[in-house]
Amino acid sequence: MIAVYCFTNLDLHHEEWPTFMAAVPNVGDCIQSKTKHGVFQLQLQVVSITWKWFVRHSEQISGFYPEIELHMTEGQKRYRSKDPEAADGSITAFYEWYAPKVGRTVGSFI
Repeated sequence: MIAVYCFTNLDLHHEEWPTFMAAVPNVGDCIQSKTKHGVFQLQLQVVSITWKWFVRHSEQISGFYPEIELHMTEGQKRYRSKDPEAADGSITAFYEWYAPKVGRTVGSFI
């Protein structure tokens, strides 16, 4: 297993991403959140991987780890918004799809 750090700039509702993986994913791969909202689990796509140096003084270890940036999947980028002013595949369309699945309102994200 390899230690990883997954992050996204999307505003999400208590999603927890893996901290260890069997292998480093490729750009374009999808990663599923560890968080379950009923039967729903969010999946996002790897958009970049940056190898970063870390030092953990308390454990006297250091080394490189992959920092994995996640964003909307290709399918999520095609969602249509209810807002005629918002473009298809917009962040608004994503939150219109995501918010009800996690019991929130679109306004709580935008």
